[in-house]
Amino acid sequence: MNKFQRWWVKFGCFLTGYDFNLLSNCSEVAVRKVKKYTAALIIISIIWAFVGYTFCNRYIKLGPYESLFGALIATIIVLQIERQILMVQKSSNGMAWVRGTIAVLMAFIGALVIDQIIFKDDIEKAKMQSNQEKVNQLMPLRSAELIRQLKELDTTLHIKEIERANLLADINANPTIKIVEISKSQVPTTTVSRDTLQGTISKVVMKNVQTTNLKSIQNPKYAQLAPLDTQMAALLVQKTKKEAVLLDLRNELEVEVGSKIGFLDELNMMMQLLSESSIAIVVYAIWFLFLLFLELLILISKRSDSDSDYDMAIQHQMAVHNKKIQLLMKSQNL
Repeated sequence: MNKFQRWWVKFGCFLTGYDFNLLSNCSEVAVRKVKKYTAALIIISIIWAFVGYTFCNRYIKLGPYESLFGALIATIIVLQIERQILMVQKSSNGMAWVRGTIAVLMAFIGALVIDQIIFKDDIEKAKMQSNQEKVNQLMPLRSAELIRQLKELDTTLHIKEIERANLLADINANPTIKIVEISKSQVPTTTVSRDTLQGTISKVVMKNVQTTNLKSIQNPKYAQLAPLDTQMAALLVQKTKKEAVLLDLRNELEVEVGSKIGFLDELNMMMQLLSESSIAIVVYAIWFLFLLFLELLILISKRSDSDSDYDMAIQHQMAVHNKKIQLLMKSQNL
């Protein structure tokens, strides 16, 4: 056995669970059996690594590295399932039924994922039609709300325009208004009084005097125009944005609906495609049978193979250990 063959047999022992040291002392028949199982496991691992990667990347929406990790997990699970058959000394009918059931389920899942990749373009066409139907259902609901908001904005703008028109009419009619300005001042006033003793007495007294003037000022309603214009400009901006959203609503809904297509949606489309096309059923059946027999390959090979000297060596070791245990128990009883 050259270096490469030795490495390959070690790798096969790692996959199948065989003991390399024990296998090294066995015949070429046992080594060839390991190589046969290794080839089958590699084929199964490659297919399920592809299925695991595709499922994680396409449906769970993971990145390339996370999808590779998912492919590794799927491969490990499949290898452990196959080891349940390989590492059993004698395969029972119950285990064969269980493994057969698992094989059917795995073939069903694998064929679905692979066929969804094969019929990707056909599924995309069905997806586009389905998306358009969903968009047509959502469009009236979303557009009705936007239209209601636009009507409210139009009503508010109309009220503001009437208010502004009234202000302008009043300002044009009365650009200035007259106000009464009242001013008060004190004016010195001389009063004269007569006294029998002192004669005539003059006295200066400050007297409050009120003056009324008419003054023209700018109509104060001019100050109301600037805030009103600001409010109307803000309402027009809101209206423009709402109208832009309404115009682009269908595109937004198509993007939203298209981004939320999951595994079950594509599965329904796949089932619809199978129900409408006999060719699709044939392709699915071919992949299903291929994966099914591939999953059953190791089980059938294990049940049809006769025991090799490796299996006999394991049985001999078990018999020797059982004999040692029996002798130990007898010595303890004595």
